[in-house]
Amino acid sequence: MKKADRTKKGMIFNIQKFSVNDGPGIRTTVFMKGCSLCCPWCSNPENLKSFIEYYIKDGKRGIYGKEYTVEEVFNEVIKDKPFYGDNGGVTFSGGEPLLQAQMLLPLLQMLKNENITTAVETSLFVPTKKLQMVIPFIDFFYVDIKIMNEEICKDIIKGNLDIYKTNLRFLSSKKKYIIRIPVIGGYTDDAENRRLVIKEIERHKDSIIRIELIKEHDLGNSKYKSLSLSVPNYSGIDDEFIVKYKKEIEAAVDIPIEFCKI
Repeated sequence: MKKADRTKKGMIFNIQKFSVNDGPGIRTTVFMKGCSLCCPWCSNPENLKSFIEYYIKDGKRGIYGKEYTVEEVFNEVIKDKPFYGDNGGVTFSGGEPLLQAQMLLPLLQMLKNENITTAVETSLFVPTKKLQMVIPFIDFFYVDIKIMNEEICKDIIKGNLDIYKTNLRFLSSKKKYIIRIPVIGGYTDDAENRRLVIKEIERHKDSIIRIELIKEHDLGNSKYKSLSLSVPNYSGIDDEFIVKYKKEIEAAVDIPIEFCKI
């Protein structure tokens, strides 16, 4: 294997310690800045752009984003290795971490050499070659299924559904993974989208470890305000609806389903 290039650089928003929502065990989550989509409900608007942004919060000016080298990120996360135990490790989130595959690859190689497990949270709306680069070095994939109508997907979240489906087929041929479904009132909750989502799940059921239903929340509202952006507005989703959606999926496939709060 080619020696990892520790000088590669990438844009990072945050390195979060002792995370328990981004994979098995205790994890260090690296939030990489920049995304290929523009989801109106995104809870991390500070990660959408691939460059440094300035914000105002409580009357104080701050910065979202910092350029790191592979070496700098590695030196930070390796400090947490004693806490990972048997199943903890490092998770790369975003934004869309696979957009920075050139930086991600050497970092994943270095973590693999330390026997540290790795996870990636991805929308899969990226060039397939980027996925192909990193897939051998990633232990856990968390993959979103958002909007499965081609025109609506392009209009609402600016995504190319053909790219997504191509990448999901490729991933299914190589790895097993966890599916995450954001349930957002007025965007992903309608009957037709639910039908298309379930159809896609059926198509790849043998590769899916479990499904996580994620109910809409307002945890990102303060970030929108700090960037002088409009706060997301969507119709409410109650627990009864989430249970109904869960039963619809269970009627189609025999895959464990969890309610996820992130």
